Amino acid sequence: MARDLYQILGVKRDASQDEIKKAYRKLARKFHPDVNPGNDEAERRFKEIQEAYAVLSDADSRRNYDTFGTTDRGQGPGFNPFGGRGGWSGGQVNVDLGEMGGFHDLGDLFGQFFGGRRRDMRDRPQRGEDHTIHVDVDFEEAVRGSTVTLPVQRNVRCSSCGGTGRSGQQPCTACRGARSVIETERLRVRIPDGIASGKKIRVAGKGAEGITGGPPGDLFVAVTVKPHPFFKREGDNVLTTVPITFAEAYRGGEIEVGTIHGPVRAKVPPGTNSGRVFRLRGKGVRNLKTRAFGDHLYTVEIVVPRVLSPPGEELARRVAELYTSDPRENLPKGL
Repeated sequence: MARDLYQILGVKRDASQDEIKKAYRKLARKFHPDVNPGNDEAERRFKEIQEAYAVLSDADSRRNYDTFGTTDRGQGPGFNPFGGRGGWSGGQVNVDLGEMGGFHDLGDLFGQFFGGRRRDMRDRPQRGEDHTIHVDVDFEEAVRGSTVTLPVQRNVRCSSCGGTGRSGQQPCTACRGARSVIETERLRVRIPDGIASGKKIRVAGKGAEGITGGPPGDLFVAVTVKPHPFFKREGDNVLTTVPITFAEAYRGGEIEVGTIHGPVRAKVPPGTNSGRVFRLRGKGVRNLKTRAFGDHLYTVEIVVPRVLSPPGEELARRVAELYTSDPRENLPKGL
C-alpha cells in the first residue's frame, strides 16, 4: 500500500496549510539531492515529499485525497462514476469508449463529473514560497541605516530542463526531476535608519521562483540589533546614565551629554538628586513610519570621590550638617 501523504510530511490530517508548508520546506531542505549528492534514498524521499506536497498544498486535490484516499479523482476504493459509491468493490469494469457519449477516455469523463478541473497540480502556475533569513546588525547600523550583503539560498528554476524536470523521456540530470535547484546569491539589502529588533525587511521577488510560470515569492530579512554598552533604546527614545559630581548636583552646573547625534551641553539645576531624569527632545531615534525623532532621556548619578583624606572628611561633616532631616525617614521599615 502507498504511504499516507500526511505521514510523508509528518503532519496531522487536520494540519493547516501553513503547517504543511513549513513541514515541506524543512524536509525538502534536508533531502534535496544537492545536499545529498549520490544518495539514492535521499533522492527517493525528496521525490516522495514533492509529490505529497503537490497534493496537500492544493485545496481541491487535498479534499479529493481526504475523500477517496487517492490522488486521482474518482478512483478511490468503492467509487463508481456511473452510480456513486458502492458500484463495485475492487472488481474489473469493461467500458466501450466508443459508446460513452463522445468522451475520448475516462480522464475526460472524470473531468466532466468534477467540473472539468482535472489537471496535474504540478503544471498549474503557482507562486513561489516566501523565505525568511536573519541578520544581526550593530546598534549604530540600526540607528543610522546601512547596507548589508547577505548570502541567500533560493530555489530557482533549473536552467538545464527549463523547469520541466525532464530531459526527453528521462528525468533531468541537473535537478533530478525536481524542476528547481538551490542557488546561492549574494544580495545587498538596505537597512533603513531607525529599524528595531524584531522588524522584517521585505525584498520583493527574492524568495523561491514560481512554479510553471508563477510569480516568485518574497524574501523577508528579520533584523536583530546588537546591544550597545552605553545607549539603550526604548521605542524611539534613547536612555543613558550620566555621572555627575556632588558639587554639580549641589550647586548646579553645565555638563556634556553624549547622544546618538553627538554631544549636547545641558544644565544641571542646583539641588539635583541622584536618579533624576532629564529629557533632550528630538535627540532619539527616527521613527520608521512618521520619520520624527524620539527623545534622549538621561539619568544623573552622583559619584562619590574614591580618595579619602582628612580634608575630605572635614568637608563631609560640613555637608552632613546641611541636612535638616533624615532622608530615609519616610521609607518603610519592613513588610
